[in-house]
Amino acid sequence: MKQTSRRFMKPVLVSLDEAVLDVTSGSSLAIGGFGFSGVPFELMEELRRRPAVKDLTLIMGSMSGEDCGVGPLAVAGQLKKTITAYMGENKVFSDCFQAGKLEVELCPMGSLVERLNAGGTGIKGFYTTTGMGTAVSEGRIPQRFAPDGSGTVVQYSAPRETRCVDGEWCVFEPSLKTDFALIKAWKADRRGNCVFRGVARNFNLAAAKASRVCILQVDELVECGELDPNYVHMPGVYVDRIVHVPNSIQKIEHLVKLDESGGKAVNHNDAKHRMARRAALEVEDGMVLNLGIGTPTFVTSYIPPAVKVLLMAGNGLLGVGPFPRADEVDPDVLNASKQTVTVDRTVGATFLDCVEAMGLVRGGYVDMAMMGAMEVAENGDLANWMVPGKRMSGMGGGMELVQSGCRVIILTNHVNNDGTPKLLRRCRAPLTGRGVVDKIITDLAVFDVVKSSVSPDLNSLLLTELAEGVTLDEVKAKTEAVFKVSPDLKSIPLATVIE
Repeated sequence: MKQTSRRFMKPVLVSLDEAVLDVTSGSSLAIGGFGFSGVPFELMEELRRRPAVKDLTLIMGSMSGEDCGVGPLAVAGQLKKTITAYMGENKVFSDCFQAGKLEVELCPMGSLVERLNAGGTGIKGFYTTTGMGTAVSEGRIPQRFAPDGSGTVVQYSAPRETRCVDGEWCVFEPSLKTDFALIKAWKADRRGNCVFRGVARNFNLAAAKASRVCILQVDELVECGELDPNYVHMPGVYVDRIVHVPNSIQKIEHLVKLDESGGKAVNHNDAKHRMARRAALEVEDGMVLNLGIGTPTFVTSYIPPAVKVLLMAGNGLLGVGPFPRADEVDPDVLNASKQTVTVDRTVGATFLDCVEAMGLVRGGYVDMAMMGAMEVAENGDLANWMVPGKRMSGMGGGMELVQSGCRVIILTNHVNNDGTPKLLRRCRAPLTGRGVVDKIITDLAVFDVVKSSVSPDLNSLLLTELAEGVTLDEVKAKTEAVFKVSPDLKSIPLATVIE
């Protein structure tokens, strides 16, 4: 926490060069941003300009930037360790990790941001169901690879302390505090009071709180009194230094536009759209809905206009709208897949930081989540974030979603590209959650997971629907999992195509 002797002091206005002068080798830094939104790229570049500063520990929601941000720091050998929820598509950083150049501690997104928030608010740690019964609690996540390029794991994560709280087994997550925070806001006054644009609040607020010294990079600096206190997102009491960067880097990781099809007709009857059409029938008016990447993103196209849903993204947008037209693209309006989207104002949209957004998830305010899968077991175990021996990306916020108590619907091809089944007796890949799946929609069939009141291990699969032209024998031949057949087995119904 901040030293009490510093209260009432205004932050110091400094240059980029001056801002990080006292960041020395071995320092720890919490850095704001998720994807490219809210990332203080210029401050991170100043660190890169000091190659003698090494052995840094970076805490960040996602490892953002190949040619700027995290990538250059990793390539320069300045990083000792990172703590993150998602490495994603940052091949530069991932290559350094796989080559044994640094240690990576993966942590569920909601737990990570809450650990920072706890560190900044005097809480030493907390218990959560997120990650219980997975590699997070059991300590089986690769954290460092051998430097010889062999891909051999030389360090795994340590098992977490667990405890039964109110009848549920939980994982203990220790708080995080850092020497410095590098954050970015859209507008601030000279007292450090901040206003963020769009989803740029993400990890910025929690990072600021957790640090001993918070360095704010801001696009627009105004005098005290010019900001309406009703619309200040973060009070300046957390800020120690301000750097005014009026023309900061604006990058978009996944630019997706509504008109990208170039006029090509959408095939509403291909496998992925048929799965989305079936899934749309599960959506009810008034739901708060979370959609994962890939096929689930097509579901909104088949929800009737009369059915109003609030689509949430864990990076801080409650009320996700369609992909933007070319003139609507905004680098600070993104979904959790870091794709450009719009804001659906008709449902009462709002922006949140990641503490609030992931708190909504853990608190049970999301009614339904639809996502893809690598593997699903016959008892509803889900694996969808890591395949041993392959490039790791991270679990993001998926573990919070599946263990929040919301209804979980999986949309996935029935088999892998090599023809091997994805519906198994037991998952072989590391789990996202145990017994968490409620329904599975594949290109061949639909299964319900019948929940046991005794134990998730006793859950079972019930085949309820078959795709047009698919036989029961074909499904049996392509499914390793044991399942029962509903006496009311029927053809898969599909939502109407909305023109």
